[in-house]
Parts: sequence; structure tokens; C-alpha cells
Amino acid sequence: MELTASQKLTTSQERRLNFVASLLSLNPLDPKDRIKALRHLNLDEEGCFHGFQYNQGNLEFFIFLDEDTPLERVVTNLTQDLKQLRIAVFRTSEPKNPFFSSLGEEADPWDTLKVDSSTDEEDEEGNTPASRPYMEALEITVLRTRSSRDITDSELERTLKDMRRKLAIWKMENRAKLEIYAEHDDLTKDLRSADDKLEIQMVEDPLHMVSEHGELFLGFCPIKTIYDYHMALGKRLKTKHNMAIVSSNIRTYLGNLTHTNAALIDAFQEMERESDASDFPFFHNGMTLTGDDLRVKERDGRKVLLIERPKIINGAQSLFTYESYAKKSKNPVNPNVMVKVVVPYPGADSFLRQVTMANNRQNPVYSYHLRAADDLQFFIWQRYQEEGFTYVYKDGVRLKARTRKLEVRMRPELAKTLFMMDGRISESKSSDCIFDKESLYQRCFGAFVRVSPDKEKDFVRKTIAYTKAWQLLVRLQIKVRNVVPGKGVSIEANDGNPLTKITWNGRLEDKFLFRSAVRDLVVPIALRHWLVYGNPIKDFEDLVENELLFNESILKYASKIYSDYLKNILVTKFKDDPAYYDTITTIDKDSGESVERRLWKGFGNTATYDKVMQMLIEKDPAWEKCRGGIDSFL
Repeated sequence: MELTASQKLTTSQERRLNFVASLLSLNPLDPKDRIKALRHLNLDEEGCFHGFQYNQGNLEFFIFLDEDTPLERVVTNLTQDLKQLRIAVFRTSEPKNPFFSSLGEEADPWDTLKVDSSTDEEDEEGNTPASRPYMEALEITVLRTRSSRDITDSELERTLKDMRRKLAIWKMENRAKLEIYAEHDDLTKDLRSADDKLEIQMVEDPLHMVSEHGELFLGFCPIKTIYDYHMALGKRLKTKHNMAIVSSNIRTYLGNLTHTNAALIDAFQEMERESDASDFPFFHNGMTLTGDDLRVKERDGRKVLLIERPKIINGAQSLFTYESYAKKSKNPVNPNVMVKVVVPYPGADSFLRQVTMANNRQNPVYSYHLRAADDLQFFIWQRYQEEGFTYVYKDGVRLKARTRKLEVRMRPELAKTLFMMDGRISESKSSDCIFDKESLYQRCFGAFVRVSPDKEKDFVRKTIAYTKAWQLLVRLQIKVRNVVPGKGVSIEANDGNPLTKITWNGRLEDKFLFRSAVRDLVVPIALRHWLVYGNPIKDFEDLVENELLFNESILKYASKIYSDYLKNILVTKFKDDPAYYDTITTIDKDSGESVERRLWKGFGNTATYDKVMQMLIEKDPAWEKCRGGIDSFL
């Protein structure tokens, strides 16, 4: 790729060029200086970094978050960039990217220090050739331009955290003796400071209450105070909405199409016709806000609330409905609305979750809704995005990338997957409970954090393949209707379901009931064996390339496990055990006589899973490797 002074760049690339040129004291309008500056740009649109400077052993990369560089692409492309970066670190003869060629023009070839005793001794003795300076520091600077200011602080911080983690892994794998920095320099910080603050002047001095968990301010203010902040910030960010203000609202997904929104529109229009908005506070529940910090100051003898990074935890529907009304009205009303501002003290996160849930009782609110904003859930979302699959960690969040074959929701698919991989069958039956208990939540979802770096990619792929395999095996029909012309309809076993391998000489209806009862037991057992002795990574690749091959592989593997020792154990040890069935009397459809039927139960729990696993180990010691929890995969 040859660089020329007349090379046509996009708007964002020109912006990057001007920034790099300013660092190097170059004039981008001068043809010679422009060529010099271009050598410091990485014009590969699939690359993570977009500019660099190298001076006396210090290499600094610049990442510009702008209209051409979505936040998720930075993290996705970082892995590939680190492979290219290894070329720069170890200086091969013919680097593919012209970016690396310019390094050679600025300094002598350089290498990293190997982390071993011999290298350290050479350093101490001063035997390092002066003509080969070592790279002493790698610094990555993320620059957020005006065009990308809709990226919230929390999103940026979480992404930088993930970048630091990947860089640390890269540093360790390459045994590079480097100092790595990953900090962002916000070019618009002076403008952004005003964006982060909402000023609310109440109609009267607000009621102030204090508890051991935080402070509460309660009063009335014109609804346009919040609406104007919302719209003004949206204009400056060049976005339809400032979604940051409702990012903590767990009911945002309800949108503005409910009967509540319609009633509000009617109310606003009626107030406008009557030129009287005094009754609105009597019929409206108000809005609840929180923020990172709150200060109270005096202005003209009145108290003004100054909220940093405000977030609406209840009232997003009202805000969006008023926006819809105000945009269509020539003279929109501005009624007073009751505002409750909750500011928790540091360390009172659980208290804020309780407040959020208590203020959203109009619709069903569950603990997993509150967990949707956890950094851990965003972390898992990034892992799945890197593999091209969807992980829906919050209801109503628009997906940022097209997916391949599988959508996994925070509840219940992934929670069930992780519990079954952990051998906790009972918990997988009621996976919602994990969101109420911190220890269970961290044990389950925290597996993604505890996994060792060298196993992370495989672990993520295994959870995706496991989820798909589990869905396939539990959703297959156990019986099918077979229509034969002239002979009527018959109910037969579904030959495509591996559960048909669990059989005996007896009534077909009894077999259907038994297979249905043991399904929640045998599926995790078969998939545990598949994780240990099968080839889940190869099956994942089949899932990506050809899902039919994946389905065929899973069904074949399950059929082998079901028909082996597992069938004999279930039939001989459990079919006639009265502790695992109830007897009922019913009328036989064919004969019309009263007959006894067995209803099997008690298979889908951890105790029975452990019991059957022990029996399998006694039959075949190879099953011993299948015992244990999720830690064996971390």
C-alpha cells in the first residue's frame, strides 16, 4: 500500500491525520509534511489503532472513537491487531502493514527483552548493543471525538478495562518486558462537563430526608426542565435520544405504545385545550432520578439541585411520551411533575437496586432485570460478540451486530447452561433464584471471569455449543402422530429423538412418560460426557458453518450415551423403584377398563444426577473424569 500526498482520505481519517500531524509539529497541508504524517497512520479500517508515534523506545498508539469506529469494533479487532503488533515487537524482515515500515525509518531495529535469567544478567552487565534500543513502553490512548460522544462513560470505562486485560494477556504470551498503558484522553472534556449536570429548581424548596443508605429530595418542577436537558444533550451528541439518562431504567423496553402512554398524550392535549395544567400532579405518579453525585446550592434565595450524570430509574415512558407530544404541538403545556431524587451513599449499590425495583412495580419486575446493568453481564456480552453470537443481557436493548445461529438470553438459557455444566441440576430448574443470591450469581456467571486466559476462547465456545445442544435435545418431540390412509392415526415414538434408546418391553404410553421424566437428567449427563470426551470445539465450528452437521453430531453422541450403561441403569434401578413414581388409576382408551398407570418423578435434581453418575463410574471408571463442577473447564 503506497502512501502519497494526494491520497484521498475519509473525513474521520483526515481528522486523525491532523491530530497526528499536530503531535509531530507537521503541517498536513504541506505535501512533504503530509507524507510524513501519513506514515504515522494505520489506514486499515479493520484495525484497532489508527495512528501512532514512536520516539526513543516509546511506542504510542491512538484509537479514535468516531463515526467510522464503533466501540465494539475496537475490542473485536484488538486481537487481530495484537498479532500484527507482535511483528513490530520482534521485527520481522517484511512487515505487511506500511505502518511498520515507517518504524524502521525512524529508529534502528528493536526487539523486546526476553524474561529469563540470562537476559537479565546481560542487562545488568551492560552488554546490550547501543545500536538496538529496546522498546521500553507501549501506550495506547483512546480519543473520543465529538462524533462519538453518545458513548457513555461507563461503556468506555468497561471497554478500556477489557482492552487492558487483553493487552496483559498479550504481554504475558509474548514474554515482553513492557509497561502497558491503556488510558483515554477526552478531547471534549471541557464541553462534556456541562453535559453531565442537570439543574433542577423546584417550585418550592424540596423536602429533604436522610437515612443510613442515602439522601432523598422530593418536590415539584416543570417537566420541561428534564425534557430540555434530555433534548439538548441529544442534539449535541447528534443522536435521537440521550439514552444515557434512561440507561438504568429497567422498563425502557416497554416503549411508548402502551395504554399508559396513550392516556398521557390525551392528558397533555386536554391540558393544552383547557390552558390549565394544574391538575397534572394529582394524576401522575412522578419521576424518580438518581445520579453519581448531588449538590444543593442557593440561587436567588431558592435551592437548586445539581445532579451529576443523572439517570431516570422510573419515568422514562413519561419523558418519551412528552417528547412525542411536544414535537407535534405548537404550544406544548409544561405541567409540574413530582420529582424524587435518590442519591445513595458510596457502597450502597444493593440499596439502589431495591429502590429501582420498588419504583417499578407497575409491571412485573424481577431481580434479573436489575442485574442487567452489571459489568459482568456486559463482559459476557463482549465475549459472545467476539464469536459473532448474540447475548441479550437487557430487555429492549437493540442488538449491535448481526448474529450467526444462536440468541442466548441472560435468563434462562445461559444460566441453565452454566448450572448444568456445574452439575447443579436442581438450580438449573429454577435459574431465576441466582439473581437474588450474590454467591450463586458469582458462582454461575463469574465463571467467565475465573476462566484462565489460555482457556477463555474455548470456554466461551463451549458455552455457546452447550446451550445449542441442550436446546436441541430437550425440545425434540418424544412422540409423533402418524397418519396412515385407511387406518387412521397412530401415536409412535419419534425415531429422531435419542431418548428412544431408553426402552424396554412394555406399553408405549409408559415409555413416553418415563422418557419425558428422565429427559432433564439424561441430557446434562450426555452433554457432560460430550464436554470431556467429545469434540465440542469442532462441533462449535460446525454450528457456525453448517448447523445440520452440528445437530447430527449431537444427536449421534447422545444416542451413544443413552444406549450404553445409562439405559440399563435407568430401567433396572429406577423404573420399578416406588420412590420415583406415583400410581394413578385411569380409564384405558382402547378397552374402556380401569387400569393403573405410573407417573415417574424426581429425576431432574442434583441428588439423582450424582447418584446416577456414581453408578456410571462403577460400571466404567472412565466416567470419573465427568464428575465435578464447572471448575474443571476453567
